[in-house]
Amino acid sequence: MIKAWAGGLCALAVAAAMVRILAPDGSMGKMLRLILGAMALCVMIGPLLQITPNLSSALQKVPEAADTSGFSMIVDSQMKSAAAKQVEAVAAAQLKNAKISVQKIEVEMDTSKSSSIGIGRVTVYLQDGTQQARAKELLEEALGTTVEVKISG
Repeated sequence: MIKAWAGGLCALAVAAAMVRILAPDGSMGKMLRLILGAMALCVMIGPLLQITPNLSSALQKVPEAADTSGFSMIVDSQMKSAAAKQVEAVAAAQLKNAKISVQKIEVEMDTSKSSSIGIGRVTVYLQDGTQQARAKELLEEALGTTVEVKISG
């Protein structure tokens, strides 16, 4: 078996050398070198496939699904947190552009059963009440949801 493998490898090396000499330098030559490289990999891997015929049956015995509930809960919370930060950033940018001073923005995200995330509630705390109606209007238009604007203090 090893003699056949070594013979195949030597024959491929000789064929590769001849093709490299005869092949043009352009894209055709590159394509031929790619094909020869793939053939070399196949020749090198061949004995491994013959040695391990039972590998596929051993891999089938590996348990298919592990308990991933904890992992999926972590991923869900990270997705909620990232989405909430994005909503906060949009709200803060809108208020900054309108020159409305904001003290704090609270965003609660809601996940539905279809694994989608939506804005549950947005509460904005302003430092003064003179821009309360304008801030509410700007944010509801930008976010597409109802916004609660409160005066802190």
